[in-house]
Amino acid sequence: MLSASTVGEALQLMAANHPAIYQGICDETGAVRRHVHLFVNSDFVHDREGLDTPLAPGDVLSLMPAVSGG
Repeated sequence: MLSASTVGEALQLMAANHPAIYQGICDETGAVRRHVHLFVNSDFVHDREGLDTPLAPGDVLSLMPAVSGG
């Protein structure tokens, strides 16, 4: 559980506390990797305010890697 006011702030806390997980989510520039989708509750972050999407107490930030193949 993280206490952050935005998605970007949550990712920065993850970088500090769980760097190996963070590296799978964001690249060396801090951008979210193409194959990772972020949701706040059920809302796709890309359709909201990106990394500036606000978080409220009780919100759930979900990290979903894209899956492809046959």
